[in-house]
Amino acid sequence: MTTYQFWSGLKTIGGNIVEIRTDKARVLCDFGLSVAGQLPEDTKGLSEAEYLIQTGNLPAIKNLYSREIIKESKKTFPSTDLNLETSIFISHLHLDHMGGLRYLDKDVKVYLSEETYKLYNELVKINEEVTVDCQLIPFSYNQSITVGDIIVSPKHSDHDSIGCSAFFIETASLKLLHSGDFRLSGKYPERVLKWVEEARDWDADVLLIEGTSFSFREENELEQPEKYKTFTENTLLNEIKDLMAMNTAELFFYNPYVRNVERMFDVNTIVKNHNRTMVWEASYAQILHAFYPNEKWTILKETSSQEDDFDYLENKISLQQLIQNPGAYVLQNSFKNLQFLDYFNSGYYLHSNGEPLGDYDPRYAQLKGFLENQAIEFIALGASGHATQENLLKVAQLINAKNTVPWHTFNPETFYEAIKKRNLGSFIPEYNKEYII
Repeated sequence: MTTYQFWSGLKTIGGNIVEIRTDKARVLCDFGLSVAGQLPEDTKGLSEAEYLIQTGNLPAIKNLYSREIIKESKKTFPSTDLNLETSIFISHLHLDHMGGLRYLDKDVKVYLSEETYKLYNELVKINEEVTVDCQLIPFSYNQSITVGDIIVSPKHSDHDSIGCSAFFIETASLKLLHSGDFRLSGKYPERVLKWVEEARDWDADVLLIEGTSFSFREENELEQPEKYKTFTENTLLNEIKDLMAMNTAELFFYNPYVRNVERMFDVNTIVKNHNRTMVWEASYAQILHAFYPNEKWTILKETSSQEDDFDYLENKISLQQLIQNPGAYVLQNSFKNLQFLDYFNSGYYLHSNGEPLGDYDPRYAQLKGFLENQAIEFIALGASGHATQENLLKVAQLINAKNTVPWHTFNPETFYEAIKKRNLGSFIPEYNKEYII
């Protein structure tokens, strides 16, 4: 007998956690925090982990958390104590899918792709991530991992974070496919279509499919120019090319998401092809070097100490040099270094999925107000990491699982109705319920 249950992520974008359990083992997929997992200043005397568990932002699952950070475990956790071989699989390195790793015990095994593992370690080096106590174990896409009597086969996918995965999970009585976050509008749609084709022949019992785009009304997107979903990865890059060609004298500022390494590299290439030099903050250059070790990078002098002499350093450019010759450069600027823009009173600011991510974050209004005061034009220029509604339904129909289960969306009911109209089996899952197969 196999059971599966949902611990988080049924009506949120992110924070998805599902558990697959047999009599011998259990596997959990993803271990992130939803947007609601932001910690307040006052946690009422509780540790971070306790607060998140008691507010429903982390699951109360025994034998996962360090005893040092769980002070009142008897009050927090159910009485049942399962002694099962346990492993966690992470689909990609966005916080809403892996932000809870920092609370796990040192004995917990966590599997993630080789590229994701590499990115994590580099983010730790530049203080964009914290070290964790749990065991991080990288996998390659040509291997399956056995946890007790559960077999997990990772599949290379496409999202806006390097090394993302979908998971085929099999027991004696269950075949469950965890789609992870994916899209068909990125650089590698063939990766997604490959695992979709494999899934069609696999005859899945359950497809857990992300439904981010069903959280929004797609027909209104063109009326909202700041929404990123109007661009695909390719059209975004073409837009940057056009902007560079049309504006040769002004300085461009570029705010990317540091975990989207491939887009940063592509933009660097575009800048170079338009006879400009991309000037990176030192920490961003360090991340790029890890994945493109044969390249050289130009660094903003003010983000690097005088003693720094990296082997991947092409040049150091100061803010004063940017002021003197703005048409020769593009300055990568993260929100934490927004003060550098005090030196400029014109230019174009390309906000490309960098932080702050959107208007739900108070810092977003702060950013736009600052740029307006500096007479720097704000241009929203991002691309979604998520499939459109039509492509989600296309994938669901191609796989044709016995049950296609919507989650990772604010509106699972809307997604469910669309799935049913395609004559596919489906249901809306509930918390605190074990599904037996």
